[in-house]
Amino acid sequence: MNYSDLIQSIRKRFKFSSNDSFHLEYSSPACSSVYLDNESDFKMLFCCAKIYHMDNVLVTVVKDVGKSCSSTSVVVDDCAEIIDENDYLGDAFKDGPQKFFLSDEWGSYLSHAGQKFESIADFRDKLRKFAVQSGFHYVLSRNDSIYVNVVCANRDVDHCGWEVLGSVASINQCFYITRFNNVHTCRGMIRNRSHRQLGSKIVRTCIESTVCLNLGLKPREIMSNFKSTYGYEISYKVASRAKKRCVEKMYGSECDSFSMLSWFREAVLETNPGSSVVLEVDESTERFKRVFVSYADQIQGFKFSLPVLYVDGAFGKSKYKGQILAATGRNGNKGFFPLALCFCDSETEENWLFFFKNLKALLEPQGRIITFISDRGVGLLKAFDLIFAGNPHLYCYHHLRYNLSRKYKNKGGEIVVADVLQKFFKVAYASTEKSFYFHLKNLRDEGGAATIDEFIREIPLEHWCRAFFKGCRYEIMANGIAESFNNWIVAERSLPPFAMLDQTRIKEMKMMSERSVESKSWTTKLTPKMEKRLKEQLDRSRVFRVIASHENVYEVRNDKYSYSVDISTRTCSCVKWQINCFTCAHALAAIQGARLDVYDFIDPYFTAEYYMMCYSFPIAPLSNVDASCSSTEDFILPLVTKRPAVRPKSKRIASAGEKKLIRCGRCNKMGHHNKKSCTEPLNMLL
Repeated sequence: MNYSDLIQSIRKRFKFSSNDSFHLEYSSPACSSVYLDNESDFKMLFCCAKIYHMDNVLVTVVKDVGKSCSSTSVVVDDCAEIIDENDYLGDAFKDGPQKFFLSDEWGSYLSHAGQKFESIADFRDKLRKFAVQSGFHYVLSRNDSIYVNVVCANRDVDHCGWEVLGSVASINQCFYITRFNNVHTCRGMIRNRSHRQLGSKIVRTCIESTVCLNLGLKPREIMSNFKSTYGYEISYKVASRAKKRCVEKMYGSECDSFSMLSWFREAVLETNPGSSVVLEVDESTERFKRVFVSYADQIQGFKFSLPVLYVDGAFGKSKYKGQILAATGRNGNKGFFPLALCFCDSETEENWLFFFKNLKALLEPQGRIITFISDRGVGLLKAFDLIFAGNPHLYCYHHLRYNLSRKYKNKGGEIVVADVLQKFFKVAYASTEKSFYFHLKNLRDEGGAATIDEFIREIPLEHWCRAFFKGCRYEIMANGIAESFNNWIVAERSLPPFAMLDQTRIKEMKMMSERSVESKSWTTKLTPKMEKRLKEQLDRSRVFRVIASHENVYEVRNDKYSYSVDISTRTCSCVKWQINCFTCAHALAAIQGARLDVYDFIDPYFTAEYYMMCYSFPIAPLSNVDASCSSTEDFILPLVTKRPAVRPKSKRIASAGEKKLIRCGRCNKMGHHNKKSCTEPLNMLL
């Protein structure tokens, strides 16, 4: 019913004509006379009835002549569906619909004496959840491997009679409740937003399936998801420990992870024949040293990716830290192609030698000259020169740029450094020797001849300047692909070695499958990104005029410049065709002028066919159902983590009395550091 319905009902009941005028009045405990003139007043009437618990409201109908004609009453009970304050309040003031949480069923986990549980651990888990949902705390008056006696925490204070007693049956090892008093006589139980029994053990059982599917979940994401799904708030510490428990259930403890590498090696070599898994252990101490992994399908697929490899190291973030060395290729669609991983203690010359030796064993049978790109990491240069002497080696431009900026620390302002770096960019990207020396002169004038000359002498020109590199560099100037791969496995880097390798394998297996399926739907001759690049270059080539010189040699001109193009040797005087291994706009103009197919002059690595071949060798899955029956029972001690080779902090941070001591989750010592910032060496006997 609304106000209009009420007016029509009154006119019909009292037989008022359309010319008759009247108004409505009613009284409430707050006011003796209230006018009822519109829809808002009508809604307010029901709000008053709701607030003052009025069963009915007497509404008086008064004619305008001043004489009361009659009265009628509105019975609130007859309009129960309308008498809801949410119907008359704005959205901001309405009570939202009741939400049901997955924790609602916890209150029924303990029900009666004689109830059976699969084990004593199952009972303890359900007891915790029952207490959380019911809103009380308990004390274990007896708790051993056979008997459990639980009483309310308020038993001594309020003499509460709530109690659970149970024991394990020897015949089937199941736990049975023998006595259960589910009546609390203590002061009221209130279910709070959090509960002290809601620790990492309970949370682990709730988030286990989610974490298994996504090990990259961060503690804050777990906190948010748990609140929205179960209705309780948990701390960052509880969320982090719960995630750690999930990982340990999947892969065992971080210490056991090193022993599992023996099984992992056997499983990979059995399911993926042709793979390379090299595990080195110190024979005298049985302590882990390093492991190298490359799958056969990646080795085969790399034959159809660009002949370039990005090598880089990344820090491990698990308890035992470590270093992850990686060799990453590049496919024809400008994406990364993982080839090999190595887990070791640190980035040293010895570990790089181990990595490059095993990497060379994979690459030599392919017979290709591979160009390497690196950031000149610790120990990398010496190891590379020993194993890959003669292979092209490019230095990352961004790291060189950073090294150059360090030369001007406390020597010039930000504007001076920015100008120097801008001119260094032109020097590094110069395509010809003439342009190199021209820009180098400007750089020396801006940054100081002594500083620039000293910097240039430290790094051979052929390793960083385009003008002096003899070969095809596929537009590569930086180690970005390696950084992309390191960022791609950022969640896996927080895991112990076995879990890290296995989760990375799963990620790579999934990526190769998805890219294989995706490429089958392509209709272009080149990969999508390179097809787009070709069309852009063709648009640029329209402004050029082509003049034939002799067979396969052309002069390509615009209004200002002219270029010499030889399509038989695939060279252009702009040098971009030779450097990038992709036709420049001048070459495309000459090719079209000769009435030739431009696709015949594109490097095959950029074709969709080669891309599909890259991912036509899938990584075979691993099965661990018989892992316990493996013939390998090696016990491998964790690697010895060393204190990082950096200068310890010397500046005062805070005295011991000024800052609260915390216990580190890695070294288990009290101090002012946490698991992430811990640098304590771990060399304990396990």
